Amino acid sequence: MNKPGLFFTAEAEQERGFTLIEVLMALTVFALIAGLSYSALDTAGNGFEMLGKVRLTQEKSGWVARQLRSDLRYLTAVPHRQAVKQGQQLNADSIVPIKIQNDNRGDVEFDQLWLLVREPGQPTISQVHYFINEDNGHLMRESRSLLSRQQVEPMRWDFGKISSWSVEVWDRQGNWRQDWNFSAASFVWPKAVRVTLKTGGNDHVTDQRQWWMPVLVGSEL
Repeated sequence: MNKPGLFFTAEAEQERGFTLIEVLMALTVFALIAGLSYSALDTAGNGFEMLGKVRLTQEKSGWVARQLRSDLRYLTAVPHRQAVKQGQQLNADSIVPIKIQNDNRGDVEFDQLWLLVREPGQPTISQVHYFINEDNGHLMRESRSLLSRQQVEPMRWDFGKISSWSVEVWDRQGNWRQDWNFSAASFVWPKAVRVTLKTGGNDHVTDQRQWWMPVLVGSEL
């Protein structure tokens, strides 16, 4: 026969809840787990954001390479001895298939590249200009028909922000040069064009791409 006192004690033990210390310990453990989980998710989120930026940078540099290859594929020359009208008479000696302007500022380069291109779908030859817009640091491509007037705005492509843009050409002696700026009377076709594109800050380059593209047309003029 069970004693009344013992029966009462067992029932009281079954109905007892958590103590304050147990609740505080549970909250502490939960806070630790939540903090570790947030840190892991925050790191993963930053990683995904960084991967997205890298992917976008690679896509933009890929667009630049494809457009350059296309321009060089349709590279052409005009009869330099004939005057080309652009609202007024242009100096025909300044119209050459390839021209480079070097602008070296230490590790950062702001070169400019001009090409004469017979663009698909365009009835006339276009002068294409690659350069960095120093107001926003974006690489730009401008295209203007040689027969258009000065007041006509060129067609513009924005390839996004970059930190350095270097252009070189390979001459017939096998040397890379950044001073390809001949007049029409003495112009010589190069053998290839090399372009180096960098993104990121001056202290930390996040991406660097370089392309060597052969010039498959033309001969010494």
